[in-house]
Amino acid sequence: MQDPRPQAQLLVRNDHSSLCLLWVWYRANGGEARLEEFDAYLHGLLVLDPFDLKILAWAMEDYGRARVSLP
Repeated sequence: MQDPRPQAQLLVRNDHSSLCLLWVWYRANGGEARLEEFDAYLHGLLVLDPFDLKILAWAMEDYGRARVSLP
């Protein structure tokens, strides 16, 4: 599995409001990091465990599908 962080960083850099939305998808998929920890991870200041990386990848997929399905 590839590290989903670079794609998430790009998403947040292009639209900072997406940080909270992406975090909500991450939490909905079972992620345990608080928003501050999640943000620190995206900026390379914190390391998430391998399962949280899978959850972030799932959150990125869900977030992408949700954005595509918006009217």
